[in-house]
Amino acid sequence: TLWAVAIVASVFVLLGLAAGDQIVLLVPSQHPGLSNLWRLTLGIFLFQMLREVQNKYLQAEERSTLYGALAVTKLVFEISLQIWFLVGLQWGLEGLFLGVLISEGLFCTILAMITLPRVGLGFSGPIFAGLAAFTLPLIPNGVFQFCLHSADRFLLGWLTAGTEAVGLYALAYKMGYMANALVLGPFLMIWYPFLFSTKEEHRAEICGRLTPYFMMIMTFVLLGLALFAQDVIELMAGRPGYYQAWKAVPVIGLGYWFWALFQMLQTGFFIRKLTAQLPWITGAAVLVNLYANLILIPLFGFMGAAWATLLTFAVLSVITRYRAQALYPVEIHWGQVFGPLLIALVLGCAGLMSTSLPDPWPWVAKASCLILWLLGTWFLFINNSERAEVSKALAALRSREREDPA
Repeated sequence: TLWAVAIVASVFVLLGLAAGDQIVLLVPSQHPGLSNLWRLTLGIFLFQMLREVQNKYLQAEERSTLYGALAVTKLVFEISLQIWFLVGLQWGLEGLFLGVLISEGLFCTILAMITLPRVGLGFSGPIFAGLAAFTLPLIPNGVFQFCLHSADRFLLGWLTAGTEAVGLYALAYKMGYMANALVLGPFLMIWYPFLFSTKEEHRAEICGRLTPYFMMIMTFVLLGLALFAQDVIELMAGRPGYYQAWKAVPVIGLGYWFWALFQMLQTGFFIRKLTAQLPWITGAAVLVNLYANLILIPLFGFMGAAWATLLTFAVLSVITRYRAQALYPVEIHWGQVFGPLLIALVLGCAGLMSTSLPDPWPWVAKASCLILWLLGTWFLFINNSERAEVSKALAALRSREREDPA
């Protein structure tokens, strides 16, 4: 993998350098050092790619402490270097880019000193062929996923012939996407390394058992986003004209709930190394998304784009479940997945109806909805043995805190 990424990234950098003058002409900027910025960007890209491969190796070995220490150290070093170049040396924008380049190069080298003695620099043709077969289908799949997440804004601007609807939708999307950024993204960083480190015969059982509990966490975050969307949007927007964007947040958030479910359901394709199936599934979802946006945006404006997102990701989950189950059967307790979601939808509607009450009762009602959801999920969808395991883990954590007050 390291060899393959190094070669592909180097070819990209060489092509970028050769076509640099033409590319710079396409950038709508009059910055005098634009050519230097482009060259610095290419260097950053090369080192980032090599560093990411080695980071994945640390994740695969579950060396989370080392991974976290390097990530935090790199962040502090990079910011410090940028401040020195920008404020101390007055190097302007080039200083910011140069700080990133030096940081990427340095930490790529540090990672190489850690990983290369363990993995060497050998190259295996059969292993590379397997890697290529596994990863090449993910390129069109990535393009389709980009369309799923971004095409609606272009369609919204085109169909409404204005920027106001796009601004409203972009603001709502940013908050509706928050569950994905806060929960799903970090979870996926450890999900596949953890799963592939287990014995193959246990993987289907692990997927089936963990999916409902992960979706419960997503449901809780979704409920919180929906209940406090109006308050956060009014705080973020700055202008009253953007306050109505909050109405799309629960819909987009529910859409990303289904996106999280899709991420869990597609695990079987990676276990079976059948990634060639994924572009067909996400490609079909793109067609659904385009059709839904073309129908709903003219009728409902930016809310139509939100409903199209929800519909698309729900259809994507259904298609993925149907196809993945045929290739890699996984037993999932669907009552534990959709039961908490149904309670959240009811409580969310009840909490949003409380906004007409005088302060502080809306906040009390919304907090009460979150507490009721936790209690309902705890007693209705988690069995006695699982509750006992959770209680035992919490008791052990409290005991450890008492033993080590620091």
